[in-house]
Amino acid sequence: MRFAYWSREIAGWALVLAGLFFFWQSYTLLLNKRVFEAAPLSFIGFIVFRGGIHIMKVAVAAQAARNFPEAAPSAGRRVTVMPARAIGPTPTSSVLPGPSSGRGTATNNPA
Repeated sequence: MRFAYWSREIAGWALVLAGLFFFWQSYTLLLNKRVFEAAPLSFIGFIVFRGGIHIMKVAVAAQAARNFPEAAPSAGRRVTVMPARAIGPTPTSSVLPGPSSGRGTATNNPA
């Protein structure tokens, strides 16, 4: 399993170097005033370079996860669970604005 970490690390560095090579090639094309040929090559270099950086991040994260200790609950610690809140319709008395003297006391027509 240790080989998987190193293979990802080496593949990431190889892609970073390949991306830098594409950037160098696009730079030399720009020096020769070949703008239309350099634009796609620099885009390819950008994608390859970012892919290499991503693979290296994955390799480092895998290494860190392998070295992280397992979190097992100890026998002496008591785990308490909070009581669950009821999930249901909210009572209208806590939603409707106005006085809470009773239902239907306020009307729009005070005749």
